[in-house]
Amino acid sequence: MEKQEQGTEQVQGVVLLLKQSKLFSDIEVLEFVDEDTIQLLKIKATVKDGSVLYVTELHAASYQKYSYHWQKENGDVLIRWDNAPHFKELKTFPYHKHENEGILPSHRISVDEVIQEIKMRLGKR
Repeated sequence: MEKQEQGTEQVQGVVLLLKQSKLFSDIEVLEFVDEDTIQLLKIKATVKDGSVLYVTELHAASYQKYSYHWQKENGDVLIRWDNAPHFKELKTFPYHKHENEGILPSHRISVDEVIQEIKMRLGKR
């Protein structure tokens, strides 16, 4: 499979997961870069309750970065999972999440796990 096809499949896979969840009223690919040395995907997905999930995935040969940022309509952060290399004191470094104005340990979370977490939390509201 050629590199371009793999990148396109990656975008289609993330978009498909978002669509299949039936959780989102709108899904917009904000940026997609698929080059030999780097792949970048940025998506804005509007949740049916008006909140927004921003998906960012960056893949390079020796580095992967991700951020799944879920926020209220007014911009207040609900949860953001990411692997920015700070908070070295966490056992799960660099994986962590921002929630309730605190930083908590996490794991390398997937888009599918984020969707399930949002569904669960919306069900509790």
